Amino acid sequence: RVIMVDINPSDDVASELNIKAGKTVVIARKADTTSWEQQYAAYEAGKALFGHVDYFFANAGIAERPWLPNFDPAIAADRPIIKPDLTTLNIDLIGQLYTAALALQALERQSTNKHGFKGKLLMTASVYGFFPSAIMPMYASAKAGIVNFTRSAAIMYAEKGITINTSYTLATNIAGPPEVSSEFMKGFSEDDLCTVEFVVEQFMSLLGDSKDSGRVIAISGTQAWDQPRDNYNYDACKSAISIIDAQLAKAFASM
Repeated sequence: RVIMVDINPSDDVASELNIKAGKTVVIARKADTTSWEQQYAAYEAGKALFGHVDYFFANAGIAERPWLPNFDPAIAADRPIIKPDLTTLNIDLIGQLYTAALALQALERQSTNKHGFKGKLLMTASVYGFFPSAIMPMYASAKAGIVNFTRSAAIMYAEKGITINTSYTLATNIAGPPEVSSEFMKGFSEDDLCTVEFVVEQFMSLLGDSKDSGRVIAISGTQAWDQPRDNYNYDACKSAISIIDAQLAKAFASM
């Protein structure tokens, strides 16, 4: 049973799946991921029909929308200094955090399922969550935020019956939206592209009775691996991090 949420109407897809199943197994709700209210309303509709929700998938995202005008000192003085466009950050980071906040609060209120979990949250990152981009600073910032949120929240929710993981693909061999041209896709080699089935296989490995949490799974071509955490000089910082975490835990507990 699925609550399908997208900014584009998907009622036809839900109807097709329900007809095939001979009963209601999918409901579709239109929602802007940057709207907490719309995401919450979609969840409430699904909960009313299906009850227990085992999995939340935060997958909405867009590519870079330029946050500032192109750098050009020759004409900069002739144009006003403007507010930055944070659309990419709002969709790729804030939207996913809204989904995470909804998931964690909803799962907190549920009893454990047959696998012994209240539920699971799966998010979507990117190779740019680890490596800088020469052209997409907002996209890279958002995806780095998803990676570190996943790892931090997994520690925070350890032993609470909730697992939190993320994955990313370098490039997927599927038909993309019109703005993703065939010319653009020609730049990738066959070794770069992975099938949808292979991506789904990695997500499925995190469901059911899997105890894994805090994983960041990278997918490229026919390969999948856990992207390692950068621990450079962690030992030098570990004591301070532990002290800060312990003190803030006490402060937050009284709030």
